Amino acid sequence: MIGRQPTAARTLFGFTNSDRFARFQQSVQNRFEQLTTATIASAHGSIPPPPGSVSCALQSTFASSNGGKLVREDSKTSTKAEAENSDLVLIGIDGISLHIASFLDGQSLGRMQLVNRSWHQFVSQHRDGLLQALLDRCFETVITSSNTFKTFLFTLRHELDLELAHTRYIEHTHAALEDYCSKTEPTNHGFIAMFCDIIRFRDPRIARFVAHRRQAALGMVLTSTPDHVYAFRRRCKYAGPITFVPVDNPHWPEFDLPPVNFPGFLGYAFEHVEMVKGYESLKYTVVKSILKELMLFDTTENAEAYGRAIGREPFAAVLDAEHTGPNYHLTFSNPLREELRHLPVRERVQRLLKRIEAIDHSISRCSY
Repeated sequence: MIGRQPTAARTLFGFTNSDRFARFQQSVQNRFEQLTTATIASAHGSIPPPPGSVSCALQSTFASSNGGKLVREDSKTSTKAEAENSDLVLIGIDGISLHIASFLDGQSLGRMQLVNRSWHQFVSQHRDGLLQALLDRCFETVITSSNTFKTFLFTLRHELDLELAHTRYIEHTHAALEDYCSKTEPTNHGFIAMFCDIIRFRDPRIARFVAHRRQAALGMVLTSTPDHVYAFRRRCKYAGPITFVPVDNPHWPEFDLPPVNFPGFLGYAFEHVEMVKGYESLKYTVVKSILKELMLFDTTENAEAYGRAIGREPFAAVLDAEHTGPNYHLTFSNPLREELRHLPVRERVQRLLKRIEAIDHSISRCSY
């Protein structure tokens, strides 16, 4: 078999034994060491909280990790030497490069084009395929246009609009908590995050319909203890409505989700949850208790049939339901929000507006 291997395989096997592969391995190792060193330095630069509670190990989303400094979007993370020595471009194995590029988001693909001419040409050559893969993988609602590039721009614009609506909806509450955590009580504020910011769903359709069904819960603010809430109410002038959920509670209910075997049943919402990194310890207490036995069905017809079978209306989210009630702005976490989470909420709004403006500019140029 080895003697009859295809040309691509022989090329790959020859590459793995070449000096170029050794250089590539070394560059990956160097980059990994840089990231590891930066992570360790960042960890050593923070003071660990005292042990003794579930919440003591959780990072607060209300305390800006960059000290309120705006990070430039166009900041470069690689040096000119690194850009010019991009071995993946030099080796000429487009299949491997394309496979790696297919894991990147649109912003990363744009940055890749700025590395050097080879990467710019590579991304331009495969742009439609890479963007179509992004559309299929990352977006629930695709805004179709005359070509793949414009479809991607309109779709991304729609996603930014949704995130901007979410951010503006929570802006005043979030800003009040940020101000309290950074100025009034920076050492023992006890506030962790909004419920909507600690979980996400693998399927964006499920995320949207669960958000509609549990909209009131998304804005809940997780705090360590009731004492922290009392202190906030006494010392902060913000008078808006906030629902607080203390997480240091030894009496979280323990319950099993009963098995269901019925046509169209997609499982419980809790079973589709992915925790945002750093908040995994809250999954089986806070998250499970808030989502409860919320079920998922593919169609309204199947959900109604299940309701007739059990003699009551099920507590369910249905993926073909039409929502005719009030506008729902709150959504669960997503990669864009996690990228911007280090910024104060008002700077997030400005960052989103800046990106929308850039996309509108690109769309207008495509129209000519």
